[in-house]
Amino acid sequence: MLGFEYGLKRSITEIVGGFITSAILYAFIRSGFLTTSAFLLLELVNILGIIVLIYVMPYWGTTYIIGWLVGLVLLFKAGLVDILNFLIFFIISLMILTSRWVKIFR
Repeated sequence: MLGFEYGLKRSITEIVGGFITSAILYAFIRSGFLTTSAFLLLELVNILGIIVLIYVMPYWGTTYIIGWLVGLVLLFKAGLVDILNFLIFFIISLMILTSRWVKIFR
């Protein structure tokens, strides 16, 4: 199973990729190439992506999640992740890790 470094790499590539995509979309909106309603539709697709990511997180390995969390925290401190996304991913990741810890020590 993939470990810490893979989780760290995945969080960085996902978040930086999302940041770049958002910057491009905002540029298209400002230039008039993309309407606000089209942007909102893309935001809904983004929310769907977040839901799918949360759905598959329980299948990730423990060290992978820890690496992913470290990357999430680093990128949050760098200002690349907003507070709402940070809280959603951080809390759910901690819930998954806590449930595993409880199962181990039962």
